[in-house]
Formats: sequence, structure tokens, C-alpha cells
Amino acid sequence: MFALNRRPPNTVRIDLASVRDTLLYIESDLTGSVEYERLVAAVRSALREIDRLESANGRSEPAPATSARFVPAQF
Repeated sequence: MFALNRRPPNTVRIDLASVRDTLLYIESDLTGSVEYERLVAAVRSALREIDRLESANGRSEPAPATSARFVPAQF
């Protein structure tokens, strides 16, 4: 069992670079398939939104790994 150190409430840490990479991977797989044109458009819209957020707020550094510590199971 693990106990996670909690962040203060309302602290959002999202690695947009990883989200972008994932969306680009999905887009490359779907591009060229006529039946997925609407999905490709939605992915591209999400990519534009990431660009907008980063241009407004600057690129953020990836969040550090969440620290955890081992807690023995209580039987």
C-alpha cells in the first residue's frame, strides 16, 4: 500500500507537452481515414487550444513526479 503526498486543493498540474505528443500520435493514426474526419478535426482543435494556452501562459515545466512512501498494510 502506498500513501501519496497531497497537493494543495485547486492545484492543477498537467504536462501539456505530453498531452500534445499523445494527440499528435492519435492524429497521425487517424489522418487519411474518411470515417474519422470529425475525430481528426476534434484532435486538431485540442492541439490549437494547447497552443493558445501556452502562448497566453507560457510553456510550463513538466510537473515533478508525485512523491509516495511505502505504508505497511493493516491486517
